[in-house]
Amino acid sequence: MPFTQQDFSVFDDQTVTGRLAKIQQQLDPKFTTLGTQLVAQVATPTQPAYLQLARHARRYRNPAPNTWLAVGPKRQGYKMVPHFEIGFWDDRLFLWLCVLNSVTTKAVYVPYLAAHQKAILALKSVDRPWQLSNLHTTKQVQPLTATNLQQQQHDFTHTKKGEWLLGLVWYKQQKPFQGPGQVERQIQQAVAVLTPLYQDLIKL
Repeated sequence: MPFTQQDFSVFDDQTVTGRLAKIQQQLDPKFTTLGTQLVAQVATPTQPAYLQLARHARRYRNPAPNTWLAVGPKRQGYKMVPHFEIGFWDDRLFLWLCVLNSVTTKAVYVPYLAAHQKAILALKSVDRPWQLSNLHTTKQVQPLTATNLQQQQHDFTHTKKGEWLLGLVWYKQQKPFQGPGQVERQIQQAVAVLTPLYQDLIKL
């Protein structure tokens, strides 16, 4: 079951229970299929990976503005460690390699990310429009450039709520949604590029 433009219609439902039901019926099965493939892709013999789906269990008044799957090295508590997130807002699909502000010890990751900025910038040579974000709860993104990466590193280092996200965004009108399986293949290819960085981060 590939992602399609129709998947964005789950956000047309403005009720908490209605949108959650559509997420569970329409998106979660697709997340499970893709997430299972990504788990196999990023796991190693010494470091397993686990799939988790957003549950939105605390949503009572406002419907979830986005939804996602997570793949990471912990069976529970994935936000406390570096991990991948793939999910939907109402106008886009996103893929992030995340180091969130809820990680157990942010200071562990600061020097590694600072020391590997050149290697991260080298991803620009790969034919993909890599994006940065410093807060996973917003849609705000910036292209991967030296200036933007330095600013993200500064915010991640010196701001309590600062986060470090690197990935890609596909807007719902883009061509990958018009060809079955295209966007999933692009996600898998991008995850393959990011996996060495992910594996280094989870060893820290």
